[in-house]
Amino acid sequence: MDGPALSFQFSYKKCFWFLLLIIGLFILISVFFSLIIIFVLKPRRPIFSFQTVNIASYKFDVSESSTLFLSLVASVTLIAENPNRIGLKYDFSRLQILKDGLVIGLIRTPEFYQPARSHNVSVEMNLVFQCLDITTIMSGVDTANFSIKVLGDIGVRLRVLQIKLPKMKAHFDANSQALWKKCSI
Repeated sequence: MDGPALSFQFSYKKCFWFLLLIIGLFILISVFFSLIIIFVLKPRRPIFSFQTVNIASYKFDVSESSTLFLSLVASVTLIAENPNRIGLKYDFSRLQILKDGLVIGLIRTPEFYQPARSHNVSVEMNLVFQCLDITTIMSGVDTANFSIKVLGDIGVRLRVLQIKLPKMKAHFDANSQALWKKCSI
C-alpha cells in the first residue's frame, strides 16, 4: 500500500520573495491612497476658537507665606470649523495649558465628529486648574495682555463616504490670541 508520497519542500528563498512582494504591494497601495487624499481631497487644518467659559467651581487657598493658590473647574465651549471635503472624527484627548513654558492647567476634549464643510460645531470641554500659584504667575504681568499657550496631540480619523481611514495625530498648538477671539466669561 505504498501510495505516492506527497513531498513538500519548504524554501526560505521563495518565502522571502513572497513576503517581500506582499510588503511591497502594501506600501504601494498605502502610497496610492495617501496621494489620492492629498491631491484630490486637499485636506486643510480645521479652525478652532473658544466662545464661552462657565466656571463650575473654584477654591482659593492662601499659604502662610501669603501665596495665593487657585483650584478651578470650568466648562469651555469650543467652536470648530472644518473647511475640508471630508468629515473628521476627533478622539478623547488632553491638552496642556502653558504659561511661560510651565504647565498650569489641563483641557479635556471629548470625542466628537465634525461633518465636511461644517461651521460653528460647538463642543463642551472641561478646563481644570489644580493648586495654581497665582501670585507667581500674576507678578509683573499686564492683565490686559496676559498670554497662555495650549499644546497637545489630538487623534483624528478622516471619514470618506462612511469609511474610516487610519488614525492620525494632529498637533494642537495655539496661543491665547488665536483661541480667545470672542470669549466671554
